[in-house]
Amino acid sequence: MTNRSLLQAGEDVLFIDNKEREYLRTLKLGSRISLHKGSFQSEEIIGLPEGSLVYTTKNEPFRILRPTYAHLIPNLPRRAQVIYPKDTAVMLLWGDVFPGAAVIEVGAGPGALTIALLRAIGPTGTLTTVEIRQDHIDMSRATVARFFGEAPNWTIQLADAYEGLPAHDADRILVDIPEPWRLLPHVAQALRYGGVFLSYVPTIVQVKALVDDLRAHPGFDAIEVMENLHRYWHVKDLSVRPEHRMVAHTGFIIVARRVPEEAAIPPQPRELQPQESQVSEQQEQDEDIPEEEKADR
Repeated sequence: MTNRSLLQAGEDVLFIDNKEREYLRTLKLGSRISLHKGSFQSEEIIGLPEGSLVYTTKNEPFRILRPTYAHLIPNLPRRAQVIYPKDTAVMLLWGDVFPGAAVIEVGAGPGALTIALLRAIGPTGTLTTVEIRQDHIDMSRATVARFFGEAPNWTIQLADAYEGLPAHDADRILVDIPEPWRLLPHVAQALRYGGVFLSYVPTIVQVKALVDDLRAHPGFDAIEVMENLHRYWHVKDLSVRPEHRMVAHTGFIIVARRVPEEAAIPPQPRELQPQESQVSEQQEQDEDIPEEEKADR
């Protein structure tokens, strides 16, 4: 057994009861951990292998595990609205956030997305976060320090993103603010050609306003709009069914690519030589034939 398996003082761990309810607690030397069915002394937990089964003073069993990102975020104190892990996963994938990327994040919130971005870009990437509220900056810094650790490649700035973005030649820009369409002129200056712009908004009215402005701007193309619905399944003995409750709509994700403005102007078709024209017409005719008819020929 490696030392990495052993729970350490100062760590945050999940206590999971036999009904799969989760409780996030910190292992502090000399402190008592109180749950709804009894309690523990932290010293009883520190040094145990992760995944151990422990019993409270009322003899109630709890499984103890370090939280994964997916289990950590829903258990964070709700001092600001978080982006759910189901949406963060899609944002990282469709945003194509890669190791070494230069990323701008607009809107820090409690720092949940910040942690995911720092993980994705790795130590060779850079993350610049722009936040207009000092209390959210303080919250985000505390969350990153507690659940991620040192992040020398992360900069967070108190600023109004609607007035401009601090960095340029960014690979990716991810936005979680009420009126992202107001940001597009600044995104166009800060995002490199081919870079990905991604916005997270809760309402379809915001989607409509943003997509209309993206389509009207000559510097953006390849626009996609999506939402992600997440449903767990109950599997026990002969009872196999979807869970009665699910995490349905939480927000919309809008993705667009930064393109050179001149690329938005359709190129003029060239004049085809007669031979080329005949080939082209034949290809078009073939494309109109159903596959099953082609097989019969």
